[in-house]
Amino acid sequence: MISWLQNKLQKHLLLVFIIFAVLIIAFIVQIGNQGPIGGGKEQTADLFFYDTPMNTEAARVQLMRDAQLSASLSRNPRASQNLPFERATARYIANENLIPEPSEEQLLEYIKTLPAFQNQLGEFDSQAYNMILDSISLGGAFSKADLRRVLVDDYRIAKVYTALQGAGFVHESEILDSLSQRLAKWSILVAESDLNTYTPEIEITEEMLKQHYEDFDFQYQTPERRVVNYVEVEAANYVDEIKPTEDELITYFEANIDRYQPAPAEDPDAEPAEPVTFEQARLAVREDYRLEKAREVAAERAYDLVVQIHENEFSRDSQGLKDAIAAMNLEVKTASSFSANETPIGTTWGRNMVSEAFKLTENRFYSEPLQHGDKSIVLFYDKVIEPTIPSFETLRPRIVADVRAEKYREARSAYAIELQEKLAAAAESEDSFGAAAEEAGLTVSSYSDFTLSEPAEGLDRRALSALLELETGEVSDFVRLNGDNQGAYLYVLSKEVPEVSKEDPQYAQVADSLQNLSKQFSAQQYISTLTVQEQIRLGFTQQN
Repeated sequence: MISWLQNKLQKHLLLVFIIFAVLIIAFIVQIGNQGPIGGGKEQTADLFFYDTPMNTEAARVQLMRDAQLSASLSRNPRASQNLPFERATARYIANENLIPEPSEEQLLEYIKTLPAFQNQLGEFDSQAYNMILDSISLGGAFSKADLRRVLVDDYRIAKVYTALQGAGFVHESEILDSLSQRLAKWSILVAESDLNTYTPEIEITEEMLKQHYEDFDFQYQTPERRVVNYVEVEAANYVDEIKPTEDELITYFEANIDRYQPAPAEDPDAEPAEPVTFEQARLAVREDYRLEKAREVAAERAYDLVVQIHENEFSRDSQGLKDAIAAMNLEVKTASSFSANETPIGTTWGRNMVSEAFKLTENRFYSEPLQHGDKSIVLFYDKVIEPTIPSFETLRPRIVADVRAEKYREARSAYAIELQEKLAAAAESEDSFGAAAEEAGLTVSSYSDFTLSEPAEGLDRRALSALLELETGEVSDFVRLNGDNQGAYLYVLSKEVPEVSKEDPQYAQVADSLQNLSKQFSAQQYISTLTVQEQIRLGFTQQN
């Protein structure tokens, strides 16, 4: 069905043998659902990333939030910062090639493969699954609809990546080159440098500050803020109305039996605990059942209010709306102003509620009922506080700090290049390089007779990738090891590359490793290329 993708990859296949990518995911975003009773929608200019709409704040927020949830489910704390757009690209390919959504059975099998739902042994853990569902039910950052949408998308996206992986062809010469690099013996000097210690005098003029403000005023723009009113329908007010029968409690216990069982022992050899019976858990089951049903009643009451607003066409400030709220003995509260990445002061709202608030307008001024813990909440539009750019004088202390930091970055970058040139000029021998490094205040360490597959003890493995570009007698550029300013220069004392052949015992292992890497990277590279092309088309990034 999507073999054309595999064919196209043959023309653009890139092989990478050692990859170091450390991009920390930083999503400060929100998500919510569209109301069930219709109403106005925020409309701006048409903006689509392939077929993913981005013309509303809610749509952009959902794009980011879905990626955050996807990374959490796969336990991937170092996902690419481009993940939201890469998911959108892969989903577009899935749509174009009619990759279907999974059946319930297929989705369940997929869920069992996700690290978030597995125990320490890599097995599906129903208790972990139920804990996540319980967290969502209690008003967590995501709703059950969010979770299902992301799971379905990720299932289809995984199918796209599988199809794109292709055969993973690797030429024999590439395997031999990689094997020889793997078996090569290195002896190096490592000169560690902390550029933070380089603190030259930085002159900052008023003209520089004002120019920075003019060039980067958008960085200081305050975000749009919202003020909403809201009413809370509390489940606690309806608990006494819930009088369950014994059969209802037993059915509830059996449907949620894992919730009442003891946690599995950390020691896999330990004797399993005795299962908890219904009689033992009866009080807890009754309490949980009544509260859950009370939540449903509270949600129905909140929904009744929304229906009244819709059917009677109440306006925002109408007496009819006030009377309907008063008839339900509800109190209208006003939240403090908040931006799209904040929670109103004094509340514990999840991101879904914040996102829902940002979808409200003067026309569509009420939300659907939103579950938050043991309350059902209806939000009402109050006002929008538009983004503003504070004056230069207001921002002056911050601008001074930003300009100083930028000037230091420029100075330290230039100093790092200057150091490399001095070290390279002195790299005639181990002694001359060491003397030049120590004169520059660098700490020098020596590592001898190691290979890339078995690095020397104490050698930072993050420095190994720089060696691939070096020959005997050469000095590397500044290799960042801990942030932007802490790193090292590598000086190759010797590099002994052995002769290798297909008969080498490690040949098959290296071939398998490169083929698997080729498969994975070819798919990722293809998705990344399409992602960047669309970002350039939309003006999100510039073409290099």
